[in-house]
Amino acid sequence: MTSENGHDARRRRTHEAILASAARLFEAQGFAGTTVAEVARAADVSERTFYLHFPTKEDLLFDHVHGFTELAWRVAEESRTPSAAARVDAALRALVDAATADAALVAQARARSALGESGRAPASLAVRLATLVAGLADRVARGTRIPLRDVAPMVGAGVGAVEAAGLALARETDDPVVLRRGMLAALDAALVGFRA
Repeated sequence: MTSENGHDARRRRTHEAILASAARLFEAQGFAGTTVAEVARAADVSERTFYLHFPTKEDLLFDHVHGFTELAWRVAEESRTPSAAARVDAALRALVDAATADAALVAQARARSALGESGRAPASLAVRLATLVAGLADRVARGTRIPLRDVAPMVGAGVGAVEAAGLALARETDDPVVLRRGMLAALDAALVGFRA
């Protein structure tokens, strides 16, 4: 059991080292100007090790989605309001706050937007977003005792609005205040019909 914990800790440190090295290189050279080999070298790992952690270079830009999923789920579960719309709102506001408070994520927003526009977003992103939506809808439905069929469209609308606004705004600005304001306005607009 101790060796598993040690292995997991090493794996987590390696994963974090790759992400940190990539963030530094992306900031210095841009996403397109940075190669996997350079990221691996900067993280002091082999390219093979890089690919054990990230299937593609593009996956580096979306690694945060897993942690954000857990954050949204936790906020929804801890909420005591009987309103499904209020729980969805709280969960997605927490994601927007986390995204706009992280300087590296804000700095990489333009690269994520460009990948989305070009159709080169990693396939794993669709799976991660589907997991976020399905899990959040399930938690809100269970917590409010509102049928999942009524909650799922609300969650999909909220997540879609925040994602679309974030990607569109990233083409125009890297100001976290402007990004946050725009994503929250999109969230409010998406949930307006569900609040009644």
